Amino acid sequence: MAKFSFWLRIIAASLAALVIGSGLSGCSSIKFGYNQLPEISAWWLDSYANLNDKQAADTKAALKWLQSWHRKEELPALANLLVQAQGMASKTISSDQACELWSLSEKRLEAVATETARLSLPIVLQLTPRQMQHLEKQWRVKNDDWKKEWLQPTPEERLKKRLDATIDRYSDFYGTLNDEQIKLLNLQIMQSAWTPEVALQTRIKRQQVQLQTLQTLIQDSAKPGFSTAGAEKSMFNLMMMSMRPQEPALLQQQLQLEKQACDNFAQFHNSTSASQRQKAQRKLKSYESDLRDLIK
Repeated sequence: MAKFSFWLRIIAASLAALVIGSGLSGCSSIKFGYNQLPEISAWWLDSYANLNDKQAADTKAALKWLQSWHRKEELPALANLLVQAQGMASKTISSDQACELWSLSEKRLEAVATETARLSLPIVLQLTPRQMQHLEKQWRVKNDDWKKEWLQPTPEERLKKRLDATIDRYSDFYGTLNDEQIKLLNLQIMQSAWTPEVALQTRIKRQQVQLQTLQTLIQDSAKPGFSTAGAEKSMFNLMMMSMRPQEPALLQQQLQLEKQACDNFAQFHNSTSASQRQKAQRKLKSYESDLRDLIK
């Protein structure tokens, strides 16, 4: 929730893991990235699991199938979601309205996670102990990078980093922000429930649960009575863990962050001028047009 502005979250849902994973922005980048998604994702997965030739081939085939399914089944609904976002962009909105659109975007991500879980399970069950160790090592490296980015800087440096990034994201949709709007964003970040310390703890705990779940699935797959449907459900839960943690305390924390994000977005959006809202509408329309083009 700390990473994406509201409009970017809606667009990220429209492109599933692509925008979230790659950070691509801009219409041409998104269209290019979507068309290259199987190759990009296969390379990313290989960097984590060090796939052998068969696993790599199976992964690329599954990703191509996933892209074909997504283009046919999800892009039309996602384009319609962006139409709803455009209608919202022109008006004063409430926090509940913002959360409603947010919830609709999550349903699209859930649909992708369901199909991905089905396609990825046969590949996951092929992973060896050495590959699981490689995965764990890569997570440690990424965690160290994360610590350098978010824990080593002073609180003042972190605040400036978050504010600068938030200004850039909102400016991309609304145009130049005025001084009062920047002050509002600064206040919202200062009052945010998100902290890097808690975020790191949650990140590490999530990785531990994911690693244990994958190891259990691999071991159980060799036992009589192994349930493919149950295993696919476990994979789905792993994919949704960052948004919907299984642990009650973490889930409550996530829901608090989401509510705060809706409140903050509604407050900021309602501070924008007519011309700023028109610019946001045009930006959202351009993303919708991209999705319509990708459907063809």
